[in-house]
Amino acid sequence: MATTAADDTAYVTTTEAIHLAPELNSSITHILRSKDPLDAQEFSSVEYINKIFPNEHSLSAVDQVLARLQAKAKQVQEELRELTRAQTDGGQKGQEEVEAAKKGIEMLFFKIKEIKEKATQSEQMVQEITQDIKSLDYAKRHLTTSITTLKRLQMLVTAVDQLKAMAQRKQYRETAQLLEAVLQLIQYFRTFQNVRQIAELTESVARLQSELERDIVKDFEHGFTQEGILVGNIGQLASACLVIDILGDDVRQNLIEWYCKLQLRAYRSVFKPNEEVSALDNTSRRYAWLKRLLKIHDEEHAHIFPASWDVSRILCLQFCQITRVDLTDILARSASTADVPLLLQVLQLTLEFESQLETRFMSRDVDYALNEDVESAGFSESISPCFEPYLSLYIEAEDKTLEEKISGFKLQEPVPEDDLSVTVLASSTDIFLFYKSAMTNCAKLSRKKPFLDLCTVFGKWLRVYANDVLLAKLPKQGEKRPINREYLRSICIVLNTADYSLTTTSQLEERLWANIDPEFVDQVTMEPERQAFLQIISACTRALVRAVETDYEPAMVAMSKLPWGTVEYVGDQSEYVSMIHATLKTCVGAIQELITNKRYFRTFCDKLIESFVSRFAANLTRCKPISEIGAEQMLLDTQAVKSFLIEIPNLGLETTVAVPTSFVKFVNRGLGKVETILKTAMSPHEPYDMFIDHYFLLISDRHLGNFQRILELKGLKRTEQQHMVDAFLKKQTGMDNLQENSNVMSLLQGMPAQISAQGVGPSAGLAGNMAGLGLAALGSGPVAGLMTLGGSGADGGSGGGGGNPYQLGNIVTSSILSHSPFAALAAQHLNSNSPGGGAHSLGGDLDTGSGSGVGQSGGLGVGQVAGGGGGGSFAAGAKINVNIRKFVAGIRAKKDQDPGAAAGGAGPAGPTGN
Repeated sequence: MATTAADDTAYVTTTEAIHLAPELNSSITHILRSKDPLDAQEFSSVEYINKIFPNEHSLSAVDQVLARLQAKAKQVQEELRELTRAQTDGGQKGQEEVEAAKKGIEMLFFKIKEIKEKATQSEQMVQEITQDIKSLDYAKRHLTTSITTLKRLQMLVTAVDQLKAMAQRKQYRETAQLLEAVLQLIQYFRTFQNVRQIAELTESVARLQSELERDIVKDFEHGFTQEGILVGNIGQLASACLVIDILGDDVRQNLIEWYCKLQLRAYRSVFKPNEEVSALDNTSRRYAWLKRLLKIHDEEHAHIFPASWDVSRILCLQFCQITRVDLTDILARSASTADVPLLLQVLQLTLEFESQLETRFMSRDVDYALNEDVESAGFSESISPCFEPYLSLYIEAEDKTLEEKISGFKLQEPVPEDDLSVTVLASSTDIFLFYKSAMTNCAKLSRKKPFLDLCTVFGKWLRVYANDVLLAKLPKQGEKRPINREYLRSICIVLNTADYSLTTTSQLEERLWANIDPEFVDQVTMEPERQAFLQIISACTRALVRAVETDYEPAMVAMSKLPWGTVEYVGDQSEYVSMIHATLKTCVGAIQELITNKRYFRTFCDKLIESFVSRFAANLTRCKPISEIGAEQMLLDTQAVKSFLIEIPNLGLETTVAVPTSFVKFVNRGLGKVETILKTAMSPHEPYDMFIDHYFLLISDRHLGNFQRILELKGLKRTEQQHMVDAFLKKQTGMDNLQENSNVMSLLQGMPAQISAQGVGPSAGLAGNMAGLGLAALGSGPVAGLMTLGGSGADGGSGGGGGNPYQLGNIVTSSILSHSPFAALAAQHLNSNSPGGGAHSLGGDLDTGSGSGVGQSGGLGVGQVAGGGGGGSFAAGAKINVNIRKFVAGIRAKKDQDPGAAAGGAGPAGPTGN
């Protein structure tokens, strides 16, 4: 067994594991596809042994396991020997194959080298064979060129000789053909000018060209008389033109210039400067003269010149140049005495003449008609620009005509009474029709500086029309005239006319842009004129507002004459409200019908509301003093006014439409300030602190002047005002959430504040004035738990002066905001024996008068509303207010009689309810 153990240990050798790359291990595993644990990549001997011998009983098979492992090791050794032997034999064979490959490469190299040498030898042989052929090819090419040159030289010499002969015989048609051929051959020999014979031949051809030009010019001079009359042979002259065409553009241009000067010589002679026939009024004779000349040219001379020369067009262009110079001189001499109608007549005649020439040459010349690059034949503005410096006379004439028209418009009545369908003044349509005609005429005469000057004249008289005609027809401020439909119609027609003029002015501006020359477009604007008409529209709107203000002024006077300080109860809306309603219905309805552009009617409505609110608020200062009941009545009236002010956009319409939300908000925002002022004035001024709290809640500012204006509205005495001012200044200390000046009071800014702040300090008599007064909420609802004064509340708590006297803070305010003060309270005091009531309890429904108080015994108390409705009449609410004031007065009298109450102690217990 010892030997066996030694043999076994021979296989257990300590070696380091060989770590291969993961990719290599994966490849080996894939190739071998072995499931033997010994071939695993992550082989662990400990795990393997533990797997074979999981427990002590398995150790009994250790010999068998060792035997299998030894056999496996021997098998592996045998495989390794075989693999090593095979690898050794493979290395030897590989070396032999490499040697064989080297030998094969050497043999291939030698064969390639041999092929390359043979190719070089073949190329040399080919060059030797073709050398003679190249020489022969070069010789043939040179020989062919020489023969061609000699033939062309022979042709040139022959053609030159024939050309000389034809030129001498003046056979110009054949001469033209030969000359064209000679010039082409000469071009071929340009590179042979160093050859003497070629140079001499070229020089002789040049001399021959000069002689031909000279002879042809002489033929033309002999073919026409000094007066331009044709006396020569037309056929010969026409053939000569063919030669001229070949001689070049300069020669052709010279001949055309000569012909045009010859034909226009008579024109210069007839229309000499300072001659009577050259006067401006004889301009038509100039154009008639050219028409006669063109007729002669078309019938007799046109066949001489090729059509491509366009001789008649050049002749007309030169005529226009001469005429333009002549007319410029004539106009310069007669500018001071020029007759504007004659000037315009001649200019119109000139424009028509230019148009006729333009049409003649554009229509008869196909090239001009089809050529997109050519916009005209060149006759547009060929003569007429000489009139432009003098078109200022025309502009001045138009200016004078417009002045006369505007002067006539000033004398017209603003409203044609015989035709009620007329919505704009006839003068506005008249002036724009005149503008249209003047613009069209001026565009025919000139589209440049004179047209720009006309635009300036248009703008000037539009502004004059707006300010001196339309604005002058509006009633002057303060003018005493009856406010009736005709009065309103006169204003509305001016407004409609200004609106029509505003729209037409924008259209006129676009037409001016379309007609004026593009370089002047940026200088044309009608913005000042549009602004002038907009100002007229604004002035008309203000005039309409003033008219309506004047019409409802009696209602305002009636409002100020009412005894607002002595009103005892709140009733239906006041008479002045009906007066305002009737006035607005009549005036605004008529204005709605008369204004054609409803956008301006909406503007009028906005301005009217703004004005009405301002005047209505200002009228409050004329109504002082205003008592609490008076303020409630005025608040009711304001609500009624608001209701029909919101419906103003529908006045005068047959079908009612939805009023814009923005307008409703505008009305509510305006009259809301008045309502807030009235709600503030409606609050009882005693106790002072409560009134001041209401002021802070509604007005929300610390402005002493505004506070004094409210006191003035209430009509308080100076002493009372001074005490309240002192309390106001004291109470606002530390209240950072107040504004410096509320916009609510902006409507009363013109009302003077009468009380000064002199001697301001803590006021005696206010401290402890309401020490026994406590407020507690006793439930929920619109005016739930209105107040509990002194004594015990509903929950049995004491009502002494220890609590905050304004725990509800807006007791009266909540009722004010509902525009029905204490509308949910009953309109009478219940006696002490009322079921569930205290000494004084208010409850129930206003309409029925029934209700029950909620409260228990405890001094004087006002219990919670038990079941009152949310509505009720203003009269009932006002009656409750009177009762409340009497109730508060009784509390104050009791306080004066009972010093203990002033000390804040609990008052004597009142009668206990059942």
